[in-house]
Amino acid sequence: MNLANLIVEGSDDALQAVSGLLGREPDSTWKKGAPKRRGGHYSISGLSVTIADSQNPSEMVVAIREFVTECQARDLVFSSLGLSAELSIGVTVGDSEQFIACMDFSPSDLVSLGALGVGLSIAAYPTSDEANEDGQNA
Repeated sequence: MNLANLIVEGSDDALQAVSGLLGREPDSTWKKGAPKRRGGHYSISGLSVTIADSQNPSEMVVAIREFVTECQARDLVFSSLGLSAELSIGVTVGDSEQFIACMDFSPSDLVSLGALGVGLSIAAYPTSDEANEDGQNA
């Protein structure tokens, strides 16, 4: 798994405005005060959009760069809309297909994300061939 999601939080009006500019349907949305699945309530409204669901980290980085280019073309700057935005990247490691994962972001990639007002979070999740087989047979 190589997944990149954009998580955006802020006022309902700003989220509605950015939804039209993203050019993608949100995977999920939530309202301030709504109950969370695991207890508690959301302190702010938000949305989540899949940016990449790729076979390998290199393909994911290409998709992220394309997304950044789309945002730049639309003059979309999350921070100027009063929104908090984070690109959350998750990769699985430890099986025969992807024992380790490496993502190479250039300095200009990082500057571009920062100029859009987007933070970056990267997490690796352990897996194994056995776990993948169990998931397919379930």
